[in-house]
Amino acid sequence: MKKATMKRTIAAALCITALLCGCSEKKDTSTDSKQLKEMSAKIDGLTDKVDKLNNKISEYEELIDEDDISFDDDIHPIYDDTAVIEAYKSGDDSKLTDEKDKYILTELKKAIDEIISEDMSDYEKEKAVYDYIYKNTQFDEDSLNAISEIEESDYSHTPYGFFHDHNVICVGDATTFKLFMDALDIDCKIIHSTEQGEHAWDVVKVDGDWYHVDVLFDGGFGEPAYAFFNVPDSAKEMGDYPWDRDEDDIPECTSTKYCYICNNAEKIDSVYDLPEKMKELLDSDEAAAYYSIDLPEGVDGLSAAMQMVYMNNSIIMNMDCFYGINAVVTDDGKSICFGVSVVRDAYDDDNGKKELSGEGLDIDYEKLDEQFREYLGDHYSGYEFYDGEAFG
Repeated sequence: MKKATMKRTIAAALCITALLCGCSEKKDTSTDSKQLKEMSAKIDGLTDKVDKLNNKISEYEELIDEDDISFDDDIHPIYDDTAVIEAYKSGDDSKLTDEKDKYILTELKKAIDEIISEDMSDYEKEKAVYDYIYKNTQFDEDSLNAISEIEESDYSHTPYGFFHDHNVICVGDATTFKLFMDALDIDCKIIHSTEQGEHAWDVVKVDGDWYHVDVLFDGGFGEPAYAFFNVPDSAKEMGDYPWDRDEDDIPECTSTKYCYICNNAEKIDSVYDLPEKMKELLDSDEAAAYYSIDLPEGVDGLSAAMQMVYMNNSIIMNMDCFYGINAVVTDDGKSICFGVSVVRDAYDDDNGKKELSGEGLDIDYEKLDEQFREYLGDHYSGYEFYDGEAFG
């Protein structure tokens, strides 16, 4: 909607509201002058609100131009944590001139003292930081500090937004995670993708190998599900935000040694065991569960993983109590790992079919449909699964 049209719509809506407030009941000719004056005063008051609202919209017109917005030009800058990290490591904050940087430093010290101990491995430190960021960015309105002026107070793309407001977008998650990693001397880089719209996440080096870490796309409800915690390139490539491999010397991520999904996966014999396992998860107190399937000889791992992503989408569309977690091919290519988290609200996701060249698993979708009906009953409303040819 154009801004001028929006103004007219708001004005018209409020004026109609004013008339309805005063004229919801039919008035007869005996309406006295006092009632008319009261009605007129109401309309004048609402009209004044419309004028003030129009003036406020006009103030933002110079800042927001719908015709000029583009993914390439209107993206958030990456926070430079150099000064804060130098102050943290030296113990001298005298060179910090920005009050927000001083605040970030203070809160960073508090957080590290709270969640990090010297005997932790790099992986344990990384996970502690991940859990801390996830816990403090649950978008609970009761935990947010008031933001009075958007153009002056929106720091959701920075660590200040995280520490001060507990309110961050993807860039805020990524820069906050990197801030912690830099303070803990763990190599970390930020990927800032713009090819399909703005999104940012991290790659981190643990025990000699690099991994993708995307806090925003965690997939957990109440507790983290670790959908994109230490995943390889192949798992991140199935998302909707491709990245430039040459930009900022982003390293390859091929290992699953410290992938949370793979390290916590229970081996099942086939996808037909999944409905029963999901029923067990639903009856338990666990927030998520992870499974792995060995790949038969000749089966392409990425194609099989994509099948599982589609399977997860099928689950999402039909059952409001589950959310399908990311699928990961192990670095030896011999199995795929995936997960399911428990939710209470419906989730709708339609990624569409993707062209794949490899051969996936031979799945009898009618049999799988029967298994879902048997074990999940009312939770499952039925779905016409993608047939196997879609993955060949």
